Amino acid sequence: MTRLLHAELLKLATTRLILWLALLMLGLELLLISLTASQDSIGDVMQESTQRGLVTFAAVSALMSLILGIVSATGEYEHGTVSQTFLVAPARERVVFAKLVAAALVGAELALVADAVAYGLTALWLSGRSIPSHLATRGTLTVMLGTILAAALAGALGVGYGSLARRQTAAIVVALTWLLIGEPLLAIVGINTYAPGHVIAAVVEGGHTSSELLGFWAGVAAALVYIAVAGVLGVASVKRADVN
Repeated sequence: MTRLLHAELLKLATTRLILWLALLMLGLELLLISLTASQDSIGDVMQESTQRGLVTFAAVSALMSLILGIVSATGEYEHGTVSQTFLVAPARERVVFAKLVAAALVGAELALVADAVAYGLTALWLSGRSIPSHLATRGTLTVMLGTILAAALAGALGVGYGSLARRQTAAIVVALTWLLIGEPLLAIVGINTYAPGHVIAAVVEGGHTSSELLGFWAGVAAALVYIAVAGVLGVASVKRADVN
């Protein structure tokens, strides 16, 4: 199992995917934090909740981790290398589990980078506008740790879902469509609290919840349920798949 995990980590480390996802993540952070910090009034930015909200933009790393997990699970089908993988490791469920753990670890690393950038960029904006910083608070630290955990969970969920779908482009399009359209539609009828995107958001918020989000531990528990269900269905799909 350790060798499989090392192999999956090596695959992720040697692909350009992480570089492109990291660049996209940093670009979105720069845009979102800069727009918010520059356009909000000084009175608003002075508030601890607003400063914490700026750091929360690091949660874009969870979306990148989800995509990473999907591509990790579907990439070998896309490039025709899955047959060699299963020849080396005939127990397909172990391959899926190794991919799941690897995506969770790399997702957490992406979030760690995102946290550092969000914190540093927010501090620069506060300094540039001569606004007292409230970043060194328990609330901000909780959000940063929640972001790391959320990204790890999202990466694992992406592997389970990707293993079930097995078609890379379709899986990514469906996932993004669900997050951008599906969950907002659920919000209209008030049943979006337990939706996957909102569950991950609850983990990020770390207890600073709104009426639309679960508490932190409830969010973690719900995310683990989603991962378990997606993982089981993904393993069943992979076991039934014919590979050449």
